[in-house]
Amino acid sequence: MNSRPDKQDSAFGTIRVWLFALLWLALLAQLTWTVLQHFRWHRPWNSMWYPIGFVLACLAMVLTHGRLRWVAAILRILIALAFLQAVADRFGLLGLPGTSGVAWGTFARFIHYTGIVNSFLPTAVIPAVAVLATICETVLGLTMLLGIRIRWSAAGSAVLLFFFATAMTLSGLSQFSYGVYLICTGAAVLSVIDASFLSL
Repeated sequence: MNSRPDKQDSAFGTIRVWLFALLWLALLAQLTWTVLQHFRWHRPWNSMWYPIGFVLACLAMVLTHGRLRWVAAILRILIALAFLQAVADRFGLLGLPGTSGVAWGTFARFIHYTGIVNSFLPTAVIPAVAVLATICETVLGLTMLLGIRIRWSAAGSAVLLFFFATAMTLSGLSQFSYGVYLICTGAAVLSVIDASFLSL
């Protein structure tokens, strides 16, 4: 009678191993990009603080094998803050367009950016994609930050980030500037470990 739980535990363990392997690959790819940016193209380290922050958080995750709840919580909170910061930016809460550190400053500019990232989609659907992305980022950002249904929130974050990174790649943009595939894989790992430290 215990064979079914054992099979489920085995399948869960296999998924976890594969996700950690993918996280290692994403880390290596992002680290290679970062090192090349600095040493070959002379880009200063401080201009790459965003992807470097996620590299350090994901590196801590793989080195601890996801066994330390507080390390997992750091990555969880970083992903949450990234979502919420992006939402705040597009509504002008971080400043007007042109302000240092502000990517969009208005929702209209974010819709334009959504069109660039999803250049393969019909123009008519771009505003709906921008609204849907904003709703998803807000909900996932809040649930990840507060630690509500963490595994589901992390899995949803991984899916959203995968779509974003793939859309950027298909549109000829570099996802490495933001480390999106790395963050996506980190979120996927959070869906199979205990990241409940500092949560509701």
